[in-house]
Amino acid sequence: MGKISIFKKGFVLAILILIVSLNVIPSIEGGRQERSFYNSDIDGIYYLRDDDPLDWADIGSLLMGMPVENELTRCGMFVNFHLDQKGKYSGEYEIYNIYYHFWQRAFEFGEYEIGYSTSSNHTAGFNESIWVDINEYITEVNEYRLIQVVQDVNPQIAKFFNDEVYDFTIKFFGPNPNILCNPNQYSFVILNLEDNITLQKYDRDNDLITDYEELFVYYTNPFDIDTDNDGSSDYLEVSNGADPNDFNDSLEVNEPNIPTIKGPTVGKKGIKYDYKFSSNDPQNDDVFYYVIWGDEQNGKWIGSYSSGEEVTFSHIWDKNGEYTIMAKARDTSGAESDWGNFDITIPRSRSIYHSLFLRLLEQYPILERLFYFIN
Repeated sequence: MGKISIFKKGFVLAILILIVSLNVIPSIEGGRQERSFYNSDIDGIYYLRDDDPLDWADIGSLLMGMPVENELTRCGMFVNFHLDQKGKYSGEYEIYNIYYHFWQRAFEFGEYEIGYSTSSNHTAGFNESIWVDINEYITEVNEYRLIQVVQDVNPQIAKFFNDEVYDFTIKFFGPNPNILCNPNQYSFVILNLEDNITLQKYDRDNDLITDYEELFVYYTNPFDIDTDNDGSSDYLEVSNGADPNDFNDSLEVNEPNIPTIKGPTVGKKGIKYDYKFSSNDPQNDDVFYYVIWGDEQNGKWIGSYSSGEEVTFSHIWDKNGEYTIMAKARDTSGAESDWGNFDITIPRSRSIYHSLFLRLLEQYPILERLFYFIN
């Protein structure tokens, strides 16, 4: 009888494992699939990238990804940048304005005709264009000049349906256009830039400089906290009189200490928990805190607070799991600390497994009979 009982239990256990596997495995496999980024709108920032698949020197692409190595698109007369942002475009798209921010090789003379074409043909002319004196530049770094201009266009001309957006082309025409794009001096355009009042309300890179100031006062990238990639934020450089577009300048700053974090290390989902943060600044400046809670919620700068003051921030985790709270401090001059870390675990409760068991019994009534059989 003992051997029969063991056999029955083993048989039922095998069936149970099979059923659970059939329910769980598909969800795991689905979670492993890469989430591809598809752009469904044309508004926003595009970097002028020298990555044409034909490897032509005078053709590049408009992409939302920043360059990671030196790129240069050049020609003796004109260069084209075709929209190549992968996406699923469906509907009608109109362009109202184009903001240009580009680095051009320094010459003593020259005007450029800059604009767009609604044809991707290599020799297609402009649909609309403006003239820009390349000697009216903002700053010069390593023999390249930063030029900024805004072109208002007719949305009835710059109109696209569905994947016609791939025919949109930015064009530069003039003497020796040499458009630079690298991690320190990248060129970009923004399609359908918001009005000035709206831009004054935005701080999309959360660096304490409004998007309007970034674009029209300091000529930096409102989507990048460190435009020239020199290790000092735009805010830090502006606050200390440095050029946020010159990666060659250097700042000597005293950063705040890495924030200390105190609070519970274990919790339950759906419950609000308090955590205490503090950081001392060498100059006794007030400090801001940037907190990332480890889940899908975005952080932002909070403050200011006195140096060394212990402040409390609260958070609720909606899912079980292991999370790392990360926090850094920034003083009023823009100097930032390194990240401080703190781990918390939101473990699964037994009730979750009980609920799963009940759902299995509801979905597979035969399981109830098998457990009756085993007993």
